[in-house]
Amino acid sequence: MLAAGLGIARLADQVGLHAPVTTTRGQVLITERLKPFIEYPTNKARQTAEGSVQIGSTSEDVGFDDRTTTDKIEWLARRAVDTFPALANARLVRAWGALRPLTPDGYPIYQGSDTCPGAYVVICHSGVTLAAAHAYVIGPWMGGLTEAPADFDTFQSARFRDPNASFSNDH
Repeated sequence: MLAAGLGIARLADQVGLHAPVTTTRGQVLITERLKPFIEYPTNKARQTAEGSVQIGSTSEDVGFDDRTTTDKIEWLARRAVDTFPALANARLVRAWGALRPLTPDGYPIYQGSDTCPGAYVVICHSGVTLAAAHAYVIGPWMGGLTEAPADFDTFQSARFRDPNASFSNDH
């Protein structure tokens, strides 16, 4: 199974598969450990069992630049404090930027090779969100234990070969 992130296009081509990939940068902040106050995860922040708060994230079209930037760190911090005033005096212990591999439309590619049986391509930004599907549906299929899931051609890369298709990462 090829799950090579941003390097997947070149590798997929070697096994006869089309795997277009784009990227967005996400920046995240981590606070010191705090007494529990966030009871459920949100799209702005989540508190770990150890007490640190993960604040995020951004979605930036910056090519392969994975650096952090002060303007985005400030934006994330202000938004978090506006949402959770208890964070106003929390100390940040780290910030980082990372690149997300995405398809042009933001949806996964799951595809087997016709020219190299047993070779598969996976591009998926939401690996954690889709973990159950990956473990119980995708894994057994790619492991040769089951047939391809019904209607799974939706996730093949042929959708990107249509010159009239338009894509948006707003999914």
